Amino acid sequence: MKLISEVKVQSFRSLNNASLPDLGHFTALAGENNSGKSNLLRALNAFFSGSTDPGVALSVDADYYRPDLGKKKAKRIRVSVKFSLPDHFKFRKSIRHVGDFLGGREFTLAKEWSRGAPVPKYFLNGEGPLEPDNRLKCDQFLDLIAFRYIPNRVLPLEIVRGEHHSLRDVLVRRLAPKVRGHAGAFEAFKETSSALISSVTQHIREACPQIGEVRLATPDSWQDLAFLFAYKLATNGVETDDVAQGSGIQSLLMLETLALIDRDFFQRFGWKQAAIWALEEPESSLHNILEARVAKYLSDLSSETNGRLQIVATTHSDLVLQYADRAAFAKQNNKGTSFVLGEDKKLVLEEASRSGISRWVHPLLWSPLSPLVLVEGKYDHAFLQEAFRLLGVRRSINVSFLELLEGGPVTGGVESLIKYLKSHFGAVRNRVSSAPVVVVLIWNDRRQASVNKTDAPRRPSKAPGPQGDG
Repeated sequence: MKLISEVKVQSFRSLNNASLPDLGHFTALAGENNSGKSNLLRALNAFFSGSTDPGVALSVDADYYRPDLGKKKAKRIRVSVKFSLPDHFKFRKSIRHVGDFLGGREFTLAKEWSRGAPVPKYFLNGEGPLEPDNRLKCDQFLDLIAFRYIPNRVLPLEIVRGEHHSLRDVLVRRLAPKVRGHAGAFEAFKETSSALISSVTQHIREACPQIGEVRLATPDSWQDLAFLFAYKLATNGVETDDVAQGSGIQSLLMLETLALIDRDFFQRFGWKQAAIWALEEPESSLHNILEARVAKYLSDLSSETNGRLQIVATTHSDLVLQYADRAAFAKQNNKGTSFVLGEDKKLVLEEASRSGISRWVHPLLWSPLSPLVLVEGKYDHAFLQEAFRLLGVRRSINVSFLELLEGGPVTGGVESLIKYLKSHFGAVRNRVSSAPVVVVLIWNDRRQASVNKTDAPRRPSKAPGPQGDG
């Protein structure tokens, strides 16, 4: 989902006059340590919640752009957010006047903090400051959005424990139609909780095959109803608490739980219309294949048809950059932090690699959990991508051709493509079996003999089907 299309920040920490345009479903910010990436997330947190870090309110004295602190001018911090509301973002009947006030599906809201002022000033499309009744309308709009800022240093299970009321509410709402009276109530708790976290169980099993079962630690009696939700994970039939798991599994449990809660808001009672996650380095504590799974999971979550989740993440991971649909590079100089949005995210990947921020990745190993379909040229590339779209292919499939792989003009047609694959066959073999390289050629009689003589790697008989995972 694309809800925020642009962010501008003035005089906040390292962001003197920074802008990030053209945000995507899942936008990844790369850059060196202390380059200002996380300050953009904190600025968004201040805009939506009034806090820079969890429990820490924005302070002009503490958060003002430091090089200008000694200048004799009014000290103001300003955060502007441009919204582009998708069609499925609705205003319920009681607040339709809010939608009318905002004036359309695309508008810009800004908040400005100054010394000594108890609350920030509000601006709509550059006009303001707004009167209190119009500020209230802006707040009513912002209340339709669940915003989450998750710093890198937090403990994942503390986030899960902090959401136990929300998770309990989800379970109780789904449980209510099943329980008539008291009989079987606690068996119904177990049954409903198992169905509730079925997607969590599936993703944990895929990420860590040694874990056979995941279940919520639900109450066994009415005396247990004052409970905090926790997870139980089983290996070979032996259950252990979630706190005994590694930090990577805890991070995955946190993301799965937050997605479950936020999505249920929309399905069950519509007062939240969208969610925005600001994540610091979601790849932390993850081994390589789990890092890829988390990056792909975030990509899938944010790009669902009629989805309601947008993600902005800081990262040092080439995998997060690969799976994001937008990527920007943060740089800091004597004028503060600036963000360079790559027209092609591969340019950001290359810059991150050259700067020593992330690993260099062979082009044949990009998006390692998605099949790679290689075609002969740009027209075949456009045709096949459109065909997958029209067929409603549910699985993520990457389509590429030699010019994209090599990063520049390439001549020679199919023979050059096959030569490239033979030269880099080691990279092909390093892909997981569920995400192969598939070559699709336009067959004709004139070059049949030529192709047969190339002794190329054997091509699969058919490509992954449009309706499933294989």
